[in-house]
Amino acid sequence: MIIYNLSNKDHASFDQNGYIVINKFINNDLVKRIKNRFKPIFKGEFTTGIEPDEWNWKEGRDPNKLTRQICNAWKCDNIIKEIVCHQTIGKICATLMGWNGTRLIQDNLLWKIPGSKSLGFHQDAAYDDWLIPQTMATCWISLDTTTKKSGTLEYVKGSHQWGFSLPKGEFHAPNDYRKYLTEFAEKNNKIIDIEYVEIPAGGAAFHHGMTWHGSGINITKDDRRAVVSHCIPSNAKFHPTNIGGTARIYKKYKKYESDELDENFFPIIWTKQGYSSKI
Repeated sequence: MIIYNLSNKDHASFDQNGYIVINKFINNDLVKRIKNRFKPIFKGEFTTGIEPDEWNWKEGRDPNKLTRQICNAWKCDNIIKEIVCHQTIGKICATLMGWNGTRLIQDNLLWKIPGSKSLGFHQDAAYDDWLIPQTMATCWISLDTTTKKSGTLEYVKGSHQWGFSLPKGEFHAPNDYRKYLTEFAEKNNKIIDIEYVEIPAGGAAFHHGMTWHGSGINITKDDRRAVVSHCIPSNAKFHPTNIGGTARIYKKYKKYESDELDENFFPIIWTKQGYSSKI
């Protein structure tokens, strides 16, 4: 289903820029299967009977121009689970980051219909100060051909080396989606060099948890959909005291008097020893 071997060029790009871009990562059949699940899932048709952890756009409740997002759809749909928990994603993330294994902390379904608004620039790992270690790697898979005009993913080259910035402002549909990126760069004498991820359906990008990224408005007549795996080291644990980031949502899975991440909710998808959670 997914076969990809990292090259020396991939390693060099990730180390230097904080991301890699892959033109072909999954086949067309899998792209179609995943896309066919978007409408039912966003309508609340969950094949497992379990709701996702975050349902940021609901039909009839939210404006159509917002980018549609669901988090942890793997819990409500087995086709989504098949892709976001795939061992190849886990292996690539671990290899690029120097981990012994990989655990899924969260997935995203992202859907920009024509006219959908922007998503603010941010660093993924900045939201996860409730974890130890506070680090992350992300796999972003495009289900449609992406262009600058369709509001594709935008990366700031080398920004994974800039250090953390606390999350600020509105993430969904901000008036200026680059505002806090620009403020941080000016304050810290950084140069903003942006690459637009323009790839065919089935392509992917992997980025470091500290890489600044965001996306603009979809000004085309076509949908722009993506499925995302946010990954952390397999040995990560809950921070014993911090309740920032998205902790208000995910610390409900914390065990009594234990900082262990339960594999039923945060599955291990790859380790060097060949172990993965049975989910």
